[in-house]
Amino acid sequence: MKKYIILMLSLTVMLGAVGCGAKENGNAEIIGGADGPTSIFLASNAGEQEPADDIELSIPGTWQTASVGYVDGDDMQPDYYVRFSDAEIVYGHMKDGTFAHDHSDEIREIEKTDDGRYKVKAESAEGVQYTYCTSETDTDVLEYYETWNEDEFSDMYRGGASLSKMSP
Repeated sequence: MKKYIILMLSLTVMLGAVGCGAKENGNAEIIGGADGPTSIFLASNAGEQEPADDIELSIPGTWQTASVGYVDGDDMQPDYYVRFSDAEIVYGHMKDGTFAHDHSDEIREIEKTDDGRYKVKAESAEGVQYTYCTSETDTDVLEYYETWNEDEFSDMYRGGASLSKMSP
């Protein structure tokens, strides 16, 4: 009888241990590790990233590309004026002081550090994957890299596509 009770208890403990290890979350992907920065991407069941309620995911203000694109009257205008929403980077032009939408790219991942710096991974409709990162020397500049891979940043930096924040 004692052997039967010990056998049942052992079986219960083994099943409990196996059951606890079987829990999975198909929505979580952990990127990074102990030797580098870690970010967590949580996908919703609908296949889209859902922002957490306590994290501000949009970058405030209107930005402009560093490159000059066209002449409007007597003024040189940047290629694009840019605004950020929680899910898109919206590119446009200024018409009579009003922002006019031209096109949007989808934000795939966005991070904001404690010191207010941003890293935004986006993808264009043509499939170009790029990253905007707050400059280390100027928080009013978002540097443009035509890649998501940080190891390739030095080769994929595009100064003319970087953004500077417009004065309010």
